[in-house]
Amino acid sequence: MIAILIASVSSTVNAQKKVDPVGTWSYEASQAPYEYSSGDIVVAKDGKDLTVQIVLGEYYKVKGSNVSYDKNKLTFDIFIEGETISVEATVEKEKMEGTASYTDGTIPITAKKKK
Repeated sequence: MIAILIASVSSTVNAQKKVDPVGTWSYEASQAPYEYSSGDIVVAKDGKDLTVQIVLGEYYKVKGSNVSYDKNKLTFDIFIEGETISVEATVEKEKMEGTASYTDGTIPITAKKKK
């Protein structure tokens, strides 16, 4: 019984470890308009703060604003075609899952960390 309790507590502690979101993440949002349905999310550190940039193709880059990271949840806004899109994703070691919300609704978004 004690072994089960210790294993349970250990797995809970491991699940709560903060994951570093810094890196390049290849994302997919299949319900988004085609030109925005895939690309990269680049998360970087600027001093103590995080920055986010969405990269679509070779030349189109959009800086994120209101970037926040707490308890493995990354949130940020991006402004595309006159619309603010709010992204919220849970970050795990090698993947991210969440949603992108805008005036027409909410769509799922997934991302895998590039090596």
